[in-house]
Amino acid sequence: MFVSRLTVKNFRNYQDASLSLHPVRNLLIGDNAQGKTNLLEAIELLCNIKSGRATSDRDLILAGAESTLIEITYVCQGIEETVSLILSLKPRLSRVLKVNGMKVSRSELGGLSRLTAVSFSTRDLALVRGGPKERRDWLDQVLVKLRPGFAEVVSQYEKIVQQRNKLLRLCFERGQAPDEEEIKVWDIQLARVGARLVKARAAVLEKLLPQAEANLTRVSGLKERLSAVYLFRVKQRDVEEDGEQDANLSLAELLAMKEEDLAKRIYLNLKDRRAEEVVRKQTLTGPHRDDIVFAINDFAAHAFASQGQQRSLVLALKLAELKLVEEALSEPPLLLLDDVLAELDLSRQGMLMELVKADMQTLITTTHLDGFRPDWLVGAQITRVEAGVLSSVGEIG
Repeated sequence: MFVSRLTVKNFRNYQDASLSLHPVRNLLIGDNAQGKTNLLEAIELLCNIKSGRATSDRDLILAGAESTLIEITYVCQGIEETVSLILSLKPRLSRVLKVNGMKVSRSELGGLSRLTAVSFSTRDLALVRGGPKERRDWLDQVLVKLRPGFAEVVSQYEKIVQQRNKLLRLCFERGQAPDEEEIKVWDIQLARVGARLVKARAAVLEKLLPQAEANLTRVSGLKERLSAVYLFRVKQRDVEEDGEQDANLSLAELLAMKEEDLAKRIYLNLKDRRAEEVVRKQTLTGPHRDDIVFAINDFAAHAFASQGQQRSLVLALKLAELKLVEEALSEPPLLLLDDVLAELDLSRQGMLMELVKADMQTLITTTHLDGFRPDWLVGAQITRVEAGVLSSVGEIG
C-alpha cells in the first residue's frame, strides 16, 4: 500500500497544497510549527476518521475559511482508489466522506476503503505516561485496523454512554432517581455492547503482547521483560468489603469468560453504582473506565521505568502494532514517523529500520537530518515545509 498523492485545501495552516509521494521513503523537513505534522494528521484523519490532536472539526478548518478538503489517492493490492473528506461550517458543522467520488457513511468506509496507517510520534509516550483513556483509545484504534467492522461497535458504545449520561444529568437536575425501566434499557445495551468490546480488546491484546514482549527483550539486550494487565473496574466489596478497586483480570481469565457472563458483570456494576452516578451525572463503570497497565520486570512502567525504558516500551508496542496490521492487510500499511527518529538512539533506530520493509511507504517529519542513520536517508524524497507551503528538495543519493 502506498499513497501517490495528498491534497489539502483550507486545512490547518494550508490554503491549497498538493504533495506527490515517493512509494517508499519520504522526509518532510522544516522548523517547528510550519505544518509538517498537519500533513500526517490529514492522512490519519482519512484512515481513522478522527484526529488525535483536534477536539473539534472546527479546529481543522483554516481560520476564515468555511470548509476544508482532504483528498488522498493511494494504491492497495494493485488497485488505485481516492478517498476524500469535506468539512463544512455552513449551514452547520458537517462532514462528507467519499470513496472514488461516491458519498459513503462512516460505517461504510471500513468496507470500501483499505487506507491504513500506523503512526509513531513522541506523543505516543502517553501510552505509558498518560491516563487510561490514552491506552484505551490506542487499543481500540488497533482493534479497528485489524477488524474494520468494529468501528461501528466502538461508535455504538460511545453513543450509549453519551445517552446514558444525558439521562443521569436530567435526573440530577430534577432531583429524582432515574425511571427504573428507562435506565434498565440503557444498562442492558451498555452491558451487551460493552462486553463485546472488552472481549475484542482482550483478543487484540493477546495478539499484541507476545510480539511486543519479543521486541522489548530484543531492544533491551535481554534485560527487560514486558507484561500487561487489563484492569476491569468493579466495586471493592465484590473483592473485600466496600469501596472501589481495580480487579486484575488476567487475559486468560478474560478470554475464557463468556460474553454473556461479562455482560452480566457490567450490568450488575451499573446497578450498584446508580445512586453515585446520578450525583456525579456520569456513567462510572464499563469499558470506557478500563485501563491497561504495562510493566517492565514486574514493575509498573508509568511509575518505575526510566525515560529510556519508556521509549523502548512504546517502540516495542508500536512495532507490534505494525506487524499485526501488516498481517491483517496482507501488505505493509503506511508508516508515519512524526519527529521521532531523531529522538531515538542508534540502537532503537536500528531496530525500527530492520522491521520496516523495503516496500513499506514511510513518511518522516523532522527539523533537521542530523542524528539520522545514513542508510535511512539513501533514496529518500525530501520536501521542505515552510508556513504551509511545500517545496521539493529532491532525493538523497
